Amino acid sequence: MFGLAVFVMVVRHAVADSSPAISNVQIADVEATSTTITWTTNTKTDSYVNVSEDTNYCGVRNTGDLTTSHSVTIPDLSPGITYFVRIRATDANANQSFSGDYTFTTSSTVDLSNIANTAQRNLAAQAVNAIQAITNPAALTAVAQALNSQASAVVGPPEILGNPQLDITADQVTVTWDTDQDSNGIVSIAPDGQYNAGSANPYTREEEDPDTSTKTHSVVVPGLSPDTLYHYLVSSQGSIGNPGTSGDLTFTTKSILPTILNPHLVNIGEHAATVAWATPSPTAGVVQYTNMSTRKTLSVGDPTFLVTHSVLLTNLVFQTRYEIVVQAVDQASDTVSSDPIYFVTTKNLNPPVISQVDNDSTLYPGQDTTVQTVVSWATDEPAQCDLSYVTGGVATAAGAASTTLETAPLTKHVAVITNFQPATVYKYWVTCTDVDGNTTSSEDFVLLTPEQQKSIIDIIIDNFQGTFGWLNNFGGGKK
Repeated sequence: MFGLAVFVMVVRHAVADSSPAISNVQIADVEATSTTITWTTNTKTDSYVNVSEDTNYCGVRNTGDLTTSHSVTIPDLSPGITYFVRIRATDANANQSFSGDYTFTTSSTVDLSNIANTAQRNLAAQAVNAIQAITNPAALTAVAQALNSQASAVVGPPEILGNPQLDITADQVTVTWDTDQDSNGIVSIAPDGQYNAGSANPYTREEEDPDTSTKTHSVVVPGLSPDTLYHYLVSSQGSIGNPGTSGDLTFTTKSILPTILNPHLVNIGEHAATVAWATPSPTAGVVQYTNMSTRKTLSVGDPTFLVTHSVLLTNLVFQTRYEIVVQAVDQASDTVSSDPIYFVTTKNLNPPVISQVDNDSTLYPGQDTTVQTVVSWATDEPAQCDLSYVTGGVATAAGAASTTLETAPLTKHVAVITNFQPATVYKYWVTCTDVDGNTTSSEDFVLLTPEQQKSIIDIIIDNFQGTFGWLNNFGGGKK
């Protein structure tokens, strides 16, 4: 009897110590203020869930029914909070078991997922929940000030890495720079004449990067003036804390590039050619010309800043194809080039065309009164010219005098004559020869040199003679 009683007691004790097995724990439908937890047990048990913000569990949820499939919805949670979960299972014989610890985080209107520290994440969620409950503007301002102060103490400003990179044109600049943390990008800028170094904000305008959270920033500043010195500063503000800024920096916009208008060949000869073009603003001109047979390239130019240009190409090879490129250089040293122009040297049978003939005479009074006459004219191609002249408007060319023949081919010509007599008619004409030996003469022109002006004494004597001339007649009658 004693042995049987002991056996029964051992069996009963073994049954009493059989704990339910908990498996397949699932945390689903996690929302801002609730979630649902499901699990299974190998025997029928009740459905208890311990929930807490830490492992010191204090919350309990119970359906009260014994089952092997369990589902408990937990309400009244706070948004953005990480919760710990533990399941307790008790069967009809009071056998009890506990699951391990599980966690879940309720959703929030603010993304807190990048906060790795659970305690800090929960504090942040509680702060967000508290702020979202504040509706008083003064209270919100106080919270914002406290937040910014704490952020400035904990989080350093974005660091601007290296010097900003600039892409500068005549009317805009693109400023690019990097920071060590995600932030926005702002360029403050002012022309040198409006930059006020002593003021709290010495800049006159701002442009902002449309991407407000990035480590690489690019800001376009349009509407600038050409060839102008600008001051600028870049700054980057993170989501919290103080902004990072560069020092004051400067750049100068480019000048407006010159435009080459109508580059063309005026005359093409056996061994020379004339290239002409125009520019809207004064520029220096250079022509590069390449012998397409030998590929040898030469250049010739005029350093004078002009708006109309003409350049003579010499030492060309007869019946050879050439490529020319015209370059215009403005006073800021900006250079533009024309498209290539091609031509073939050929026999030039056309003489230069003479035009724009004009004269201007100046009388220089003195003991030996002299007249200086300046005669000017133009030719449509470089030519060497000679000015011939004779006294009298109908005089013949026989015995004509001339100025010295020009020493180089030109398109703008001037001759100065210093031996003309006052109040005298002169006939003159121009003879020009181009680089290919073609000669032509202008029509005849007539000029009258100015008359010598009488002195004040001469004028008084003439007046007396006109007034008292009868006295001379009277004296003669007495004789």
